[in-house]
Amino acid sequence: MLAVLRRLTVAGLLAGLAGCSLLPVELPGRQPDAGGITERPASDAKARLKPMPLRSLSLNTQCSFRDETGNFGKATVNIANSRVDALKVELTMPKRGSCRYDLASFRQTQALPSIELTGPRNCRIHIWEQAEQITVAFADCHQMCAPSSAHDYVWPLLIDKATGQCD
Repeated sequence: MLAVLRRLTVAGLLAGLAGCSLLPVELPGRQPDAGGITERPASDAKARLKPMPLRSLSLNTQCSFRDETGNFGKATVNIANSRVDALKVELTMPKRGSCRYDLASFRQTQALPSIELTGPRNCRIHIWEQAEQITVAFADCHQMCAPSSAHDYVWPLLIDKATGQCD
């Protein structure tokens, strides 16, 4: 009996939610198109957000870190006008493994709006600037780690633009 009541309750909730999705919603300042989708034009003069200007990235640092979980690493990064001249990153996750990324294994495939390096088997390193930090992120780079499962525990490397310290 209790199971039947639960099923009826769930069915009622789902039916109610499904009914809500059919109601048209109009927001102030937005006009629905013929398909019922409402959208504000990107060129609206009242828009608060503006695109970030494209500017080249430059950084020269040698740093090391240890975080609160015990992970540690060191990095050498030299970038001039969005061209990567040196990159060597070693990350160690105790009880998980370690990963090593060296520029010799990569080629630069993009400079703006962010830097992208492509390596073996589609391993990619993305580098971008956000506020006062430079982020170095690693994607699909299992082969750079021993064991390869260690890549599942890799976090992006954050570098303070002003001091060159990394996290």
